[in-house]
Amino acid sequence: MCVWGLTFLSHAINLGRMLEILLNVILLAAGISLLYFGGDWLVKGAVTLADRLGVSALVIGLTVVAFGTSAPELAVNIRAALSSNIEDVGISFGNIFGSNIANIALILAICAILKTLTVNKQLVRKTIPLLLAFTGLATFMVLDPIRKPGEKPEIDWFDGMVLLILFACFLYLTTMSALGKRKRTLLPGAVEGVGDMAGDYSVKVAVLVVLGSLGGLWLGAELTVSSAIFLAEKASISKAVIGLTVVAFGTSLPELAVGVIATLRGQADLAIGNVVGSNVFNLLLVMGVTSSIRDVPFPLNPEGGYSEGGWVDVIVFCWVVVLLYLTVLTQKRISKVEGWILLTIYLLYTSWRFFFSPMEV
Repeated sequence: MCVWGLTFLSHAINLGRMLEILLNVILLAAGISLLYFGGDWLVKGAVTLADRLGVSALVIGLTVVAFGTSAPELAVNIRAALSSNIEDVGISFGNIFGSNIANIALILAICAILKTLTVNKQLVRKTIPLLLAFTGLATFMVLDPIRKPGEKPEIDWFDGMVLLILFACFLYLTTMSALGKRKRTLLPGAVEGVGDMAGDYSVKVAVLVVLGSLGGLWLGAELTVSSAIFLAEKASISKAVIGLTVVAFGTSLPELAVGVIATLRGQADLAIGNVVGSNVFNLLLVMGVTSSIRDVPFPLNPEGGYSEGGWVDVIVFCWVVVLLYLTVLTQKRISKVEGWILLTIYLLYTSWRFFFSPMEV
């Protein structure tokens, strides 16, 4: 009788685990659906807003859409920074660096494979060089060659304050560009062919559509990330690797949804502006807020030294931004071939990080 009871209990536990896994698979599917429909409405609302306000889709992509699609990264990192478990902070580093890698090497790659992307000259001359400079600054902060001996490599609260000040400056310049007509501003303020996709409703309705779609994107990302983390942890994958792969990919899904839909609808400026703006927001706003709450550590190996995987993350992080800049500087576009190259880089990097990278803490 006792043996029968133990057998029944064992089957019940296994059934409970299977149902839990099935529930998370359903939540994952629901999250992806929300991301698609949220991205569809966000593109529609953002283009309508740009048309009604008389500004370019590029400006809207660099500000409103970029902020909204960066909201999942911000939410995940704040939640990790406020966690009582110090190991959860390891997700913060991987989420920001991994998301920025995914934005360029995955999202722009897929968009370019679907349709060759012509890059706005203002992005080439001003905005992408700024992204390159911010990338170099963040890398310097992480590695910090002037750090005192024995100090752990990390982005601390002072670094966070610097990043937030730079973010305020970037936002100010972009806003002034949207309001002004001068060529020396960061971006042009003229409308660039957004009328064809604009909806037949007012600015107020367009704002409500944007806010509602951002809510759908945020909820979709939350469902996708939480269910993916659950499934990954069931496979005994470390949190640092989860942050760089599963969480980074999941929080980049809003950018992917917006980018693909915008590209298919002929709004390359919105797709590229969203990715560049999102990377800037991740580096300056998300990293700034996170490190202001709690220091963001560089991944370490079990012996306390720099993790080999962490070095690769930083190298790939810098490399894809430099590759993007050199591509748009020389060709003023991202072709299908270059899209396939970027996608191959991302798949190789993610596969190595997920399956073969050394253990880290």
